[in-house]
Formats: sequence, C-alpha cells, structure tokens
Amino acid sequence: MFYRRTYIADNQTLNDAGTMTFDINVTDPITSIWVKFQATNGGTSNVANTLAQCISAIEVIDGADVLYSLDGMEALALACAQLGHMPRQEVSEIPGDVFTLTFPIMFGRYEGDKEYSLDPSRFKNPQVRISWNLATITAVGATGFLTATLQVSMVATVMEGAPAPARFLMSKEVYSWTSAAGGTEYIDLPTDYPYRGLLARGFLAANPWHWVWDQVRINCDGGKFIAMNERGWDIVNEMTQKVPRLHYRHDFYLANNATAVCILKEYENLTALPASIDDCVLAYTAAGAGQAAMRVFTAGAADGTSRREISDVDGWNPYAALYLPFGLKDVPSDWFPAPTFRGVKLEVRAGVAAAAMFACLVQDRTY
Repeated sequence: MFYRRTYIADNQTLNDAGTMTFDINVTDPITSIWVKFQATNGGTSNVANTLAQCISAIEVIDGADVLYSLDGMEALALACAQLGHMPRQEVSEIPGDVFTLTFPIMFGRYEGDKEYSLDPSRFKNPQVRISWNLATITAVGATGFLTATLQVSMVATVMEGAPAPARFLMSKEVYSWTSAAGGTEYIDLPTDYPYRGLLARGFLAANPWHWVWDQVRINCDGGKFIAMNERGWDIVNEMTQKVPRLHYRHDFYLANNATAVCILKEYENLTALPASIDDCVLAYTAAGAGQAAMRVFTAGAADGTSRREISDVDGWNPYAALYLPFGLKDVPSDWFPAPTFRGVKLEVRAGVAAAAMFACLVQDRTY
C-alpha cells in the first residue's frame, strides 16, 4: 500500500457566490480531503470578515445521500478538534493581502486509518459540493473581498492498495436554531449510527460559549437514561483538560479603539506587534469572548490611522464551536451507542437571546 495525493479541484476560480459540484474520480479508499479556499482583500481593508463565514456548505454526497455536511466555520472547528491544532491559515485584514481557509475533511480517526475511510467504490456517484457567498458579511469590493478572486483547491489522500474499509466517520450539521434567553430547545438526534462526538456552536458577539449553551442535557428513551446533564461552564472547564489551546496568526488592520475580532472565542489571549512603526504601542484590552478594543498609540498619542498589527492569538472554541467527545477518541467501543435507544433528545437551555445555535454530529457509519 502507498499514499497518493490527487487534486479534485486545483485552484478552481469561482464566482462571487454560487454552488459547484466536483466529481470524486478515484476508486481506492480516501483517508482525507484537504480543502483550501483563498480570496484577495480589497484595496482599503477587510476587517472582521473571514472566508469561513462566507462558505455556507461543504458537502460530500452520493446523490441524495449526504456523507459530510458542514459550513466553513464548523469545518474548521471540527478539524481543529480532530487534529489537536489549527491548520495553517492566512488570516489577514491588510489591503490587497490573500486570505485563506484550509482544513481537512477527515474520514478516519487519523490520517491513514485503514478501518475508517471513504470508499468511493461503495457509492454510485460520489461528489464534493460547495456553496458560498463572498458578500455574506461585507459587500464585495474595497472593504471586503475583491470580486473574481475566490479560488478552491481540494486534494484527496488516497490509500492505494489498502483493504476495503468497514466504516467511515460521517460529520454533519443536524440542527440549527436561534436561542431564546432561558428557553430550552428540544432536538431529536438521529439514532442510526453511534456518535463519536458533538460539535456545539453558539455565537452571539462578545458572549462566551458557556453563557450561550447554559445547560446541556442528553435525554434517552423519554428520560429512562440521562447521558448528560451539565452546565455550560463545567463543560468548558472539562473541555480544556482534553483539548490543547489552539494558536494562529492574525494580521489585524485597526486604528485606536477599533474592535479586534478573533477566530478563537473562548478565553483568548492576543499579543500584537506593529509592522514597520518603531514608536507604535499596541494593547488588546480584554480577553474571554473573542473580541475587544485594540489600543493603538503612536509617539504617545492615540492613533486614528489603521495600522498593520501582527498578532499571535491562542485560545479555544473556533467560531464559538466546542467539541464534546464521547469516550476515548480512537476506541469505537467507547463511543455513544445511539442505536441502542429508541430516541435520543438533545436539550439545550440558552442563557442569552438571539444567539446563532448549531448542533453537529460525528458518527460511526458502517458500509
């Protein structure tokens, strides 16, 4: 057996918005598909506008059968949880810079997993389908992404000569809603395959995850078995024992007292250095919910001109998404046995109103 890397898409230029489908033209098992989006910033700036927010869906499909389906933010957050670090990104707000989003679609527990991988020969017409809109956050142009600059590449890592896998990891968003303060959302989860993990995203600007997912309960068979009943604060604290702090570089372009918006939304730390200005001093004024004012002082005075601020950012919860593993990550017998129950309900009490809420599952799917 040997590994072969082959392009499904090679710097394919895309329109500013749309949907496109790419055929998976290989027959040997695929352990992962590496995805890269890139676009160019406008000539003025591109502040608080990331590519992940502009990708509404990345899907692996076989006709109506959906094998993987997440948006750009969920895909990056899940990849961070699976890898234990953030894949290299070009995160820049600087005029004219190229901005990238990169992440793997993992079909196994790890790269090269022969028991868990995508076997295209088991499907009739396997494809990757993407949907996007560069103007999701900021209009295309001088203060957003430039028109006609979006490109996508996808590289499949193929295991030539590998035995036919027995199963693969199926990752999908299963439910989304808008929170009501103090209200509980009742979500019927699928019971077709075991759960390896739950990706729980809840975003409201300047609010930490545990305020949004205030109480989480997993109710099986109408209350016969309660698999989980825990406050968000305690879930976050437990998560930090299992997941290392993530780290990435972010080049901000801000004047004094403008808001720096980070990708990491849980207890983030930011250290910033000015680019090419000897007498400029920078300070990030708060930590904990993913955004705060940046202080920019040049020659001792508040600076009203946007400056390039090269920043190291570390923390947890990319795009306010927290990953909850069920058991040991590489031991399938430890995973949540959803098929043994007639019904599994996720019950989420929110602590704030108007948060964007998403629940995604990683499941152990057999062929």
